[in-house]
Amino acid sequence: MKNAHGRARLPLSLAVFVIWAAITMLGGMLLSGGQTQSLIEGLSKGPLWNVVAAFLFLVAVILIAGWRDLKFVAPNPVSSLRIMWLPALYVVTFVVLAVILGLPRLDLLLLILASTIFVGLSEETMFRGIIFQALRTRVKLWPAMVLTSMLFGSVHILNVLTTGELLSALLQAFTAMLSGFAFMAILVRTGSIWPAIVYHALWDFGTFAISASSQASGAAASSEVGGWSFLLPVALVLPNFLYGIYLLRNVRNDHVLSTDRPFAP
Repeated sequence: MKNAHGRARLPLSLAVFVIWAAITMLGGMLLSGGQTQSLIEGLSKGPLWNVVAAFLFLVAVILIAGWRDLKFVAPNPVSSLRIMWLPALYVVTFVVLAVILGLPRLDLLLLILASTIFVGLSEETMFRGIIFQALRTRVKLWPAMVLTSMLFGSVHILNVLTTGELLSALLQAFTAMLSGFAFMAILVRTGSIWPAIVYHALWDFGTFAISASSQASGAAASSEVGGWSFLLPVALVLPNFLYGIYLLRNVRNDHVLSTDRPFAP
């Protein structure tokens, strides 16, 4: 296939998205044996082979299609990584909370880390890579960023297929959309998808580690969404979203992403 920004790229990318989502979600249902379970319960049973398979599918598509503009490059300049202070603060806070609650057994912790690395790779490649660059062939920069973040959030509704909890899935979709915009801003400001992948993976690792630590310490957990159980996740990710808006304060629709250079602050 041609590595071109033609009109066929967006439909092709959306078709890839549908197949990727099917591999991820249907594979997850197969791994769970068709039983509903929480995300941390699924992680505790073994590697997320569905996520690994979905990522390998994307790698194959990228190689066959010849897409070389997905920003798998080093941040340029490296000094652009200074914007990662808030992500670093989040990750450190997550680790501290997990330690305070009482870390789970080491094998589970390593399993969570391995799984979340592939989640970060798979989801960032799909959305901030393939979908975002495909949208840029049809729409301007800001609409492409917003649409990518909305699609990233909405796909998390499909978690209801494995958890059986619609309200929780809707809440996760909303918070994922907010965090997804921060990942988008990091990509645009650093000119590389790698910082977003690392942050995404460590964010998921931190939140899952806290959940596993809570279960290990015997802390009560409620699956109902309402009251504080709704407000706390939103309050947690809102600074992410606002920071993304701040990072993009000088970015305009006439900026182009045809090079590997990031936008100036």
